[in-house]
Amino acid sequence: MLLVAAYVAVTKPSFLSPSSLVNLLSLTAAYLPVALGIAGCIVLTGTDLSAGRAVGITACVAASLLQSPDAPTKMWTGIGALPIPLVIVIVVALGALIGAFNGFFVAKFKLHPFIVTLATQLILYTALLFYVQAGNNNGMAISSLTDEYRNFVVGNPPLLNFAGGTIQIPNYVIYAIILTALMWFIWNKTTFGKNLYAVGGNPEAAAVSGISVFAVTVGAFVLAGILYGFGSWLECARMVGSGSAAYGQGWEMDAIAACVVGGVS
Repeated sequence: MLLVAAYVAVTKPSFLSPSSLVNLLSLTAAYLPVALGIAGCIVLTGTDLSAGRAVGITACVAASLLQSPDAPTKMWTGIGALPIPLVIVIVVALGALIGAFNGFFVAKFKLHPFIVTLATQLILYTALLFYVQAGNNNGMAISSLTDEYRNFVVGNPPLLNFAGGTIQIPNYVIYAIILTALMWFIWNKTTFGKNLYAVGGNPEAAAVSGISVFAVTVGAFVLAGILYGFGSWLECARMVGSGSAAYGQGWEMDAIAACVVGGVS
């Protein structure tokens, strides 16, 4: 990867321009919340194959609740655009519920996360197909999101002056950086984070040490679901300002790859 980056930098000097670097940072920030969520599952020697579909269904729920009141294909005609904080709470709660479902079956019945989350992936996709055909939508992409929502996520940040010119860092990059710092604190400075490493290293030893393996396992998947919900809420406005049934497909593989390349063990 370093050789490829060096080659491109030499042959295309614009690759290292401030705007190009910010673009790369923006693409990384888009997948970061999902990767942070799956990272906790990998620490438990598991994985989460339902992440992409969890992103898809939470993104479509967020989009349907934040459509402009005058949208021609408004999904729920009986309500206007809900307040942004309320929608964040709804999608985060939905993500947490999905994570709790995964974590319960992994922890309670000692099922492998691969099997549980693969089943959840199919369940979520079915639920998503039903959801996008509900209301007044008839399966079309959920578009015409409010300007307030898009501005809150993408924003119009101030110009930053660099030697190569001026650039703008989108709001969601800042949110991703804050989220990374928060997750670092949870994993390294809290009892839950230390217990997470203990259970991932040796669940039997953790259990005899007084750690609730069940609570830690469920907690890891719930935390992952929360991150999926928040990440999908950001990404829905960032990409195209709409949501569809195809949204989030294959994201779990990108997130798992990010964790592996990033050194999550």
